[in-house]
Amino acid sequence: MDQLNRLKTDPIARVLKREHGAARAQAQARRRDADPAERAERMKSSYLAIRPDQGRWLYGLVVATGAKEIVEFGTSFGISTLYLAAGAAETGGRVTGTEFHPEKAGKARANLAEAGLEAEILVGDALETLAGEGAEIDLLFLDGGKDLYLPVLQRLLPRLHRGSVVVADNIPVEREARKSGPTAPFHAFLRDPANGFVSSVAAFAKGGMSFSVKL
Repeated sequence: MDQLNRLKTDPIARVLKREHGAARAQAQARRRDADPAERAERMKSSYLAIRPDQGRWLYGLVVATGAKEIVEFGTSFGISTLYLAAGAAETGGRVTGTEFHPEKAGKARANLAEAGLEAEILVGDALETLAGEGAEIDLLFLDGGKDLYLPVLQRLLPRLHRGSVVVADNIPVEREARKSGPTAPFHAFLRDPANGFVSSVAAFAKGGMSFSVKL
């Protein structure tokens, strides 16, 4: 199959269109929530998804790097996982996702099955489910709780090799903004030359994604 057409071919295209539509509808509903308690309750079942332009970039990144071992922190309902798994189908790789909520993990698995794609979704605290030894990671995608970006990265450092790619979502595009907030320790770690990463931030329609390579 032509790599450029995989995301546009059913059933993958159909599932992505439906799930992106549901994510947009939920985001609009969240913005209308006036009651903080109601807003907090809704977040438990929120998509918290990447946008199509980010997904296409992730897919292309997997294909361009030939990533075989892909790990995702924060699967949610699996929109990003669909893009990663579509890329892995091109490279002969595999995707391992992590999701704290069993209901979300179940929906993610259903979406993957409907799209004809494969990924393993680990349920629970990612610092526990990703503990222990494993294959070397070619691409790590961070899209869960932002305060956990650094702990998850540090947990997986022994599995990163020279050339491993680390991508993180919901990253401020402005340099000064990255010096504060929940991802500040993560950025400080990546900026420290002793830790052996080179990093940059890509701007998308809604926010940024950091791109780091292990040297």
